[in-house]
Amino acid sequence: MNKTDKWYKLDNAAKIFPSTTTFYDAKIFRFSVLLKDMVNPKSLNTALNKTLEDFPIFKSVLKKGLFWYYLEETNINPIVREEKNSPCEKLNTSLLFEVTYYKNKINLEVYHALSDGAGCTPFLENLIYNYLKIEYKLKDNSILTKSSDYEKETDSFSKYYDPKNKIKLTSKKNAYQLKGKWYPAGKLRIITGNTSTNQIKDIAHQYHTTITGLLISLMIKSMEDILSIKEKRKPISITVPIDLRKYFKSQTVRNFFNVTNIEYQFTQNNTPLEEIIESVNKQLKNSLTEEAINANMTKLIWLENFFIIRLIPLVIKNKVMKYTYKLTRKKQTMGLSNVGVIHLPESCKLYVNEVMVMNSTDALEMCVLSYEDNICISFSSHFINSELEKNFFRLLKSYNLDITIYNNEIDGDD
Repeated sequence: MNKTDKWYKLDNAAKIFPSTTTFYDAKIFRFSVLLKDMVNPKSLNTALNKTLEDFPIFKSVLKKGLFWYYLEETNINPIVREEKNSPCEKLNTSLLFEVTYYKNKINLEVYHALSDGAGCTPFLENLIYNYLKIEYKLKDNSILTKSSDYEKETDSFSKYYDPKNKIKLTSKKNAYQLKGKWYPAGKLRIITGNTSTNQIKDIAHQYHTTITGLLISLMIKSMEDILSIKEKRKPISITVPIDLRKYFKSQTVRNFFNVTNIEYQFTQNNTPLEEIIESVNKQLKNSLTEEAINANMTKLIWLENFFIIRLIPLVIKNKVMKYTYKLTRKKQTMGLSNVGVIHLPESCKLYVNEVMVMNSTDALEMCVLSYEDNICISFSSHFINSELEKNFFRLLKSYNLDITIYNNEIDGDD
């Protein structure tokens, strides 16, 4: 028997993912770590097994119940494989994560029903630390994971949900939708740019904003020359996840995030970047108040706790969630996720070049991750046309930043 007796309800954010997973959007995100030396798969597999001892919930499979999906722990042992698939495609395992390698690169791919980007960073940090310690026989006894299994497995949505908070439903206009011809067979193009974290931080401070605020604003500005007059009648809406671990005492590795939509509508040509930043700053600030965070959490959870909805069979819930997701997507142009910073012990830094993150999408997604003084900005998209990404990096390079840009190869691409 491969299963154990332990199972978990899906956390609130995870419930939407099984119903809305498609061939074109597998709801998978990938971390990639570029090392200085070639990967030793045997050491990597040993490191993975050791890491799983501290993260047992990662050894789970997705099960379908009568009313909800749920996670069930399993005795299946993961096997590290050489990378064969394009980024963020369907996993080659019944587990909800997969570790692959290619030359000097280690990939960790995770199904979003299990965890989110910020929740996965401790797992990634431990995996890389354990691998380097085994491969190079490092005399290092750092403790990267101080939280208990219980803390890691906690459904923080249920823990911090306050039923006294009243739900506030707001109606938003449909947003501008990106258009264009897709690559065949649902292939995902990844364009990444690497530059100095400190230099980007300095530019953000010059505009009195954060790195996230700056990148959102530059993204909006990048669209100005691409949109027609007719298209500018709709707002641009960028969906930004908010890591709730920063606002509650949570060390869960499961999903624990809200989302906010940062909107902007062009009313003139050659809009000053400062004007966009001012609008973005105001919206970000308003979305991070205690009242806004609690209201968003209430909005996510109230349906789950509504008695009648609990009794609706999963087959019907799936149809409702798919329809709701389609309506929600009409309010969004693209997503932008700043996962944060990867931390490794000093003994490991000699062996690691850079770290990046990317996400599957049915539109366009920007993901951001920092390690030391290197920030990686990645775009994932099915669109053949990459003018928007080019505009963004041109804007970024105008600040005299040294940016290394590269993309994955797709059959039939020029």
